[in-house]
Amino acid sequence: MTGGPRCGSAADVVADVVRPEIRALSAYEVARSEGLIKLDAMENPYALPEAVRSRLGHALSRVAINRYPDGGAHAAKAALARALHIPSPLALLLGNGSDELIHLIALALAKPGATMLAPDPSFVMYRLDALFAGMRFVPVS
Repeated sequence: MTGGPRCGSAADVVADVVRPEIRALSAYEVARSEGLIKLDAMENPYALPEAVRSRLGHALSRVAINRYPDGGAHAAKAALARALHIPSPLALLLGNGSDELIHLIALALAKPGATMLAPDPSFVMYRLDALFAGMRFVPVS
């Protein structure tokens, strides 16, 4: 950065405040999935059976959807710890999918000179989150 955003075009402001390696990224394109079974995304192209949808609807009718859920997921963590026999001093980290978990772990472990290793080929978020966190990414074949 040059010391602060200057007044000028939007492109000039972006150039001043966004790191060059982030500006060099292009948007992640998600392929259309009609008619595909996307095992890589854990997506099922088939509708749930009516009995399952009915039970889900009934369960959802008892949920206070007008309120934010428990951000700490305390009940879910307690149930998982019991079911998996996880000792109480240990903690569980839950996230909204693998993208968020990879991001949180990268941010927690990032420090000057840190390197992230991940299998190659693999999930693109390892490389991207290493970049976002300022770490070097090394693909492992």
